[in-house]
Amino acid sequence: MTRSLSTLLGIVLAFLGIAAMPTPVAAAEQDDDAITWMVRPSDGVGEDGRSWVELELDAGETVQEHLLVRNLSASPVTFSLTAADGYFTETGRFNMLTADRESVDAGTWVEIQDAVEVPAGADVIVPFTITVPGNATPGDHPAGVAAAIRSGGTEEVGIESRVGFRVMTRVTGELAPAAAATVAGEYTGSLNPFEAGRIDVDYSVENTGNTRLSILPQVEVSTLFGWVSYTATGEEIVEIAPGESRSAAISYPSVWPLFVYSADVTAAAEPVSEELPARGIEPASAHALVVAIPWPQLVSIAVAVLLLWLLWRDRRRRDRKIAELVAQARRDAVAESAGDRQPALRRIAGSAAVAIALLLAGPPAMAATPEDDPVEIRVEIAPRTTPGATSPATPAPATGGEDLATTGAPDMSAWLWVGAAAVATGAVVTGVAIRSGRRRRAPETE
Repeated sequence: MTRSLSTLLGIVLAFLGIAAMPTPVAAAEQDDDAITWMVRPSDGVGEDGRSWVELELDAGETVQEHLLVRNLSASPVTFSLTAADGYFTETGRFNMLTADRESVDAGTWVEIQDAVEVPAGADVIVPFTITVPGNATPGDHPAGVAAAIRSGGTEEVGIESRVGFRVMTRVTGELAPAAAATVAGEYTGSLNPFEAGRIDVDYSVENTGNTRLSILPQVEVSTLFGWVSYTATGEEIVEIAPGESRSAAISYPSVWPLFVYSADVTAAAEPVSEELPARGIEPASAHALVVAIPWPQLVSIAVAVLLLWLLWRDRRRRDRKIAELVAQARRDAVAESAGDRQPALRRIAGSAAVAIALLLAGPPAMAATPEDDPVEIRVEIAPRTTPGATSPATPAPATGGEDLATTGAPDMSAWLWVGAAAVATGAVVTGVAIRSGRRRRAPETE
């Protein structure tokens, strides 16, 4: 219970904390008791026109300042006076640590009385001193002073409302403004391969120097070779104290996954103080890789390639089957054609053989009819005589003194030779033609 109340008290105090207002009046109002007051810097006599106190002191130096508390209520009010370390919120407003947090820097340099009673409608000027330690580091050290009231609860727990202003002390010495940055990114894709995803980039900027800075971050997301890039400007950090950091995030929609992106943040820093030259600070930068694997697209491509390969394989199988069928049909046609030509070739060869046999047998003898007279043939063989010898006597005619009877048939031997030659020539030409036809068809059936 005590922790919850303490947390609530911290939230209320932060909400009602010191504001770096450009207006010259700082005031707070409590509705329950109708208490209204304001706190302003003073020169010891009255208001001096400053919105806050800003000093430049040497280490070990002490100065005195004043604050003016004005009670705008209709009754006197006793205000508690506090001093604490100061800081800048995420929105750039100045605030000071709440009472439950211990100060460790410039808040401990301020000495002020614990309380002051202010009559109704009156002003009270309260002095306070700032003493810089001898070992203080050069640079800016923020703190704040405030006048507060407590309402509700007990002495230990209650609601504290406070109004005050900042006390900014710069310790003399070497000023070294500097900044650093970090960045990280993540890609979130869609299961739909035809829908782009997004890249979320988280970055932080830190004031690593010793002076207050104003920083403008810029974030760029691009592919490794810069073919695709996205640039966005982050929210400007109006003022950030030394040692403080700011974090922010930028989202880039409609980003297609291209395996790897480069996320780069560049923080251009400028000093708030007029003593430092503007744009004389090296920009802070950071780099990170964002993995964006296009898993849905890769799966879709793999499925498409598999389907195309299956179609190609089926097409080749069909083409091969058709080619085999066509080749078989050609072989069958060639075999059938060769079978039809073999009997004809055998018949031609047989006819040619018969004709040649008849030719070699000589002219056929005509058979004698019974009505013809018998023919007597007589052959005499005489020995060969040597040259110069007397020729033998002429043989005497055959007995009977009759001539040989003729058959009456014409001489057909010349015509038989011509016919046999024609048949043989035709057979040879036919064989050559058949062989040539086979040679021409052979490449088509292979």
